[in-house]
Amino acid sequence: MLFKTSDIVCQLPVSTSSIAEPGDAPNTRRDAVSLIQETANDSAFVADSDQNLTKAIGQIGKGSTTHFYSWGNFNLVRLISYLLRQTGPAHVFMTSYSFSQKSIEQLKNRLDKNELLSFRVIIDNRVKSMSPVPFQMLMNSFDYRCTSIHAKIALIWNEHWTITILTSQNATDNPKLERGTIFTDPAVFNFDLNILEHEFQRGTT
Repeated sequence: MLFKTSDIVCQLPVSTSSIAEPGDAPNTRRDAVSLIQETANDSAFVADSDQNLTKAIGQIGKGSTTHFYSWGNFNLVRLISYLLRQTGPAHVFMTSYSFSQKSIEQLKNRLDKNELLSFRVIIDNRVKSMSPVPFQMLMNSFDYRCTSIHAKIALIWNEHWTITILTSQNATDNPKLERGTIFTDPAVFNFDLNILEHEFQRGTT
């Protein structure tokens, strides 16, 4: 179903500390509103800078969509690892603009423990020159392809789950504010899987 922007009404918790007052000077900074809210259409909204990954995301449910801000409390690989604790052993197919050695080690550990049934990754061409040491590790550890990509997506699936993570987060630790969405809709999963399979086949090693 399509909506016009004029049809959308956003309701947020009211906090007097976060609302600019008429007498405030220009660019006055107020505290952000913490928001952990659920709606009638099985969407959850998570935005609390003081919450760690476990408490922030909590348990996901089939048919649910979780929107989140991370405040640098976790990166994409840590989020994948957390969700694997709920799904059980699963296949993972992801993309990233950059990768850290720590993230590669975490994923290798999951593979060694059979928590990952398979792992593939698409990375940007510039990782070869920008991060040569992590790239060498990645090349020796995973089934990968290089292409021109800036999208950050992770697909997690087994016989019980089809999960898509769409996020601004890379596979690196980043203290910056990041935004993401976790989908459990099979239609969203299949849409992304079809595109990424095509890009993987077109990529280079």
